[in-house]
Parts: sequence; structure tokens; C-alpha cells
Amino acid sequence: MSLKQTAFSLLLAGACAVSVTAAETARSFVQVTILGSNPSKGTLTFLDASGRQRVERATGEALQALALVRAGDRAILSMTSDAGSPVVVKIRRSRPAEPAAQVADAAAPADAVPVTSVVSGASPSGRRSWPNPYAKGGRPAR
Repeated sequence: MSLKQTAFSLLLAGACAVSVTAAETARSFVQVTILGSNPSKGTLTFLDASGRQRVERATGEALQALALVRAGDRAILSMTSDAGSPVVVKIRRSRPAEPAAQVADAAAPADAVPVTSVVSGASPSGRRSWPNPYAKGGRPAR
């Protein structure tokens, strides 16, 4: 390979590397409990999963969501780095799962007993709670 070809290939490889790193931004996701927000200053105070209290600047979509979050809300934050400091870009509040709606069976009489109460050993989650065969110790005396 000639010197010109080598120089051209290095130049091309360097230009490709610069364009890829400029287009990519590192994004991290943090599970938090919101402690407070200040929409006028554009900051969010939260407690991260490690128990550390942090105050970070919010931009973009997160700046608009600062007015909606309340203390005690659990959320997942999307964060990037701007000039070496973390910045909150998006706030996604998590909502607790709602209990499943019980649908009445049209064929069943109104005074019928639900199936979950008939099954012995059923837990509220619907799983059976069988005794653990690997548990150490004897069975209780009767």
C-alpha cells in the first residue's frame, strides 16, 4: 500500500469515528423516588436507588414534566451528560399496577361462590402455596 493510500484510509477512518461519536449520546436510566421539583430553576431533587439524595438540572421533556411530579412519586429518569454534568432529559412516573377487574360470569348464579375461595391453599396472587419438601426440620406435632 502506498503512503497516499495509507494516509487516505486513516483520514477516512478518523472522519467516520468522529461522526459516530458526535451522533451518539450516552443515556442512562435511573430508578428514583422524587423528593421535590423546582420548575422555575429547572431542577429536580430525588433519591436514587443507592439512597443518595441528588439535585440535577432538567432539560427538554423533563423540564415540562417538573410541574407534574410530586414528592413521593416513583419514577425512572432518562439522563445524559452535558459538559460533564448529568442532566435529566425525560421523567417517566411509574404507576402501581391496578387490581384486575373481576368480571361476573353471565352463566353463573348471583349467589355462586368464587372459585378462588374453594381452592384450598390458594394465595391472593392465585399461586398455590405447597409445603416446601426441601425445608429442614420435622413436621409439627398434632
